[in-house]
Amino acid sequence: MRCVLVAGAAVVGLTGAVLVAPPAGAVVEPAGAGAASQAPPAWKLVKVNALPRDDVLNDVATLKNGSVWAAGHRVVNGKVKGVVERFDGKRWTLLPGVPAADLTAIAASSPKSVWVFGQGRASRWNGKSWTTRSLGKRFSAADTDALNVKDVWAVGAQTASARHWNGKSWRSFALPGQASAVDIYKARDVWAAGLNGSQPTIMRWRGGSWKPIALPPVTLPSPDAEVGFRDLLVMSPENVWAVGGISWEGANEEGDDVTFSRTLLMHWNGTKWTTLVGKTGGQPYTQVTPDGTGGVWVVQGAWNATLWHVTRSGWKSTPLPRRPGTDAVLSSVARIPGTATTWGVGFTVPQSDPDDPSANGAFWRAR
Repeated sequence: MRCVLVAGAAVVGLTGAVLVAPPAGAVVEPAGAGAASQAPPAWKLVKVNALPRDDVLNDVATLKNGSVWAAGHRVVNGKVKGVVERFDGKRWTLLPGVPAADLTAIAASSPKSVWVFGQGRASRWNGKSWTTRSLGKRFSAADTDALNVKDVWAVGAQTASARHWNGKSWRSFALPGQASAVDIYKARDVWAAGLNGSQPTIMRWRGGSWKPIALPPVTLPSPDAEVGFRDLLVMSPENVWAVGGISWEGANEEGDDVTFSRTLLMHWNGTKWTTLVGKTGGQPYTQVTPDGTGGVWVVQGAWNATLWHVTRSGWKSTPLPRRPGTDAVLSSVARIPGTATTWGVGFTVPQSDPDDPSANGAFWRAR
């Protein structure tokens, strides 16, 4: 592990790759030609839903067969109904009989084993119909991951607890902290990330109970600052990424009350954790996913997000595409296994009017 300063940016050696942390609001252009001068893969707005009233997509899952599954909700006659949308590579389909709830998370291990999560329950699609099981009234899934039909995990941010599906039933586990993200590396090696008190936390399950992982403390800019991880990526036990942010209340130069924020990234190389905290003004990182070629995508913010492509050459940014006259929210990203194709879901609204009820679910793709 090494850390030096180059042109005002921290350069960190991570398992053989040199990654450049971008200053807040700037794009780092590493020296050199070839890959360093190439633009990041282009993102494309693939589809915007046209359902009656509003619909929002909260999470996305992908399968090796190229199918894409998204979950969220729509409002019909003033009532919230769940939405699950599938793309099989050719056609888009709204699955029938979806549970009437705001679906916050989705995991898929096969086209006949897709789980969606609403408040206090999980529902499984078997290719023909839905079966719903209780998870406890207080449990609301913040994230989920599926290894196979008998190994599915979900974490609930507000309850410091997790749920595990073993093929027959859901079992409850206590967590050392509140989790916003979960990632299954392999059977009996599961990671989660979030916050514990005033510090970010990463937890690991290897059978038995969940254990916290020792992390370097994050210096807080204010006693009331909130800091935590939003997402987690375990490429291997020697290559772990956790992203999030720090936020706190304060006053600007005019004396107005404002919310300040900074980005937060930690990386584990098998020996040490490296912490990168951005400058004040940078919206938190919200998502991290592999790009399929050895690098990663890091999403900054959700509202009109910035997509950072992180490779051996450094960081390159690209804005989230959107139609003229609209704003967009990117809720979740996922790569199709075995490929360099990444999908994202969220929604769009008329520009500068986040309270407008006419939200439309949206799909993006990079390849």
